[in-house]
Amino acid sequence: MVAALAEQPSSRLLKHIIRCYLRLSDNPRACDALRSCLPDMLRDATFNSCLREDPTTRRWLQQLLHNVGVNRVPALQAGGGFDHMIVT
Repeated sequence: MVAALAEQPSSRLLKHIIRCYLRLSDNPRACDALRSCLPDMLRDATFNSCLREDPTTRRWLQQLLHNVGVNRVPALQAGGGFDHMIVT
């Protein structure tokens, strides 16, 4: 589903997907699984244009990445947050 969003972006669907992953990350076992299976497109800047106008979903994605320990993304380390990755 996430890969399909890269082809045909939908901010509304992306918001629901990120929220679902965020809720899953609240469960310790699910969070461990997400470390290895969270789609790379959620880890990089693929959806920046979709998230530009939605601060709530940007915050959810930032929290999701924090929960699963994806602090290895260079832009997150350099800028200190997901907003640094957004190109304006």
